[in-house]
Amino acid sequence: MPPDTFVWKKKNTNSDKWEEISSESGQYRNSAWLVNGHSPGNLSLLISQVTEEDGGVYRCEVEGSGYTDISLTVEGCNLEKAETTQIIKAHTGETALLSCYCTDLQIKPETFAWKKLNTNTHMYEEISSESGQYRDRIQLVNGHSPGNLSLLISRLTEEDGGFYLCELKGNRRTYIKITVEEGSTKTTTSTAITASFQTPFSTASQTPSMHLSIVIPVLLLLGLLLLGGVIYWRSTGQRQGQMESGEQKGMEREQETQDQVTYSTVVHNNRTSTPTAVHTEDMTEYASIRVN
Repeated sequence: MPPDTFVWKKKNTNSDKWEEISSESGQYRNSAWLVNGHSPGNLSLLISQVTEEDGGVYRCEVEGSGYTDISLTVEGCNLEKAETTQIIKAHTGETALLSCYCTDLQIKPETFAWKKLNTNTHMYEEISSESGQYRDRIQLVNGHSPGNLSLLISRLTEEDGGFYLCELKGNRRTYIKITVEEGSTKTTTSTAITASFQTPFSTASQTPSMHLSIVIPVLLLLGLLLLGGVIYWRSTGQRQGQMESGEQKGMEREQETQDQVTYSTVVHNNRTSTPTAVHTEDMTEYASIRVN
């Protein structure tokens, strides 16, 4: 049997009073519904897109029948890459994605803000797409993931370079450094590379690792080129030696052939002659010539 009157309330921790919950206004607009369906006696309350602010003590109170209290604890957003600095290098005109998200993408933090470091005052100032330098150029890209707090900056300018801060309630934050260089008109999206340091003012510690990541591949490439040159030089030397050896052997065979040539002198006359001895350097041959 359905109750005559019932209400859902939440305890205000500041005033220590119970306040009625309504899906028509305030914190629970379009996020709190009754789920009784076809069961009039089901007075359950459904809260969607829960935030840290929704945590607390709730009361379902039925007039003339009493009440029941429910304590709701909402785990906060744990930032991925918290207290680290990410590095983005881009060109003017490109789009940069500044990533900031909770480890659980379904958990939306109670409050968060994007800020940029003012190099004159050395203070972080909140940025907005409604005014100033970023008018109509920045937007959140959470989509259907409440825990994705990433910021997209389009049509980058050199002024956009600097340190950015994604900050949640409770001083939970992540830093991003953007370097914008001139000379490109592409519309590609630049993403961040996480650095090993933890504060935006210790950028010098990133330089050695970045240099090593460049120097080592270059040294390996030079080593391969040098090794290839040595192999080519040795191969060329062997072929040249084989050619010279072949030429020398040919000359020796030609010399041997010349040494074996036999020279003879033939004298013609009209009478029968006796065998004539023909002398050569290495041998003597006898030839008989008969003339008819």
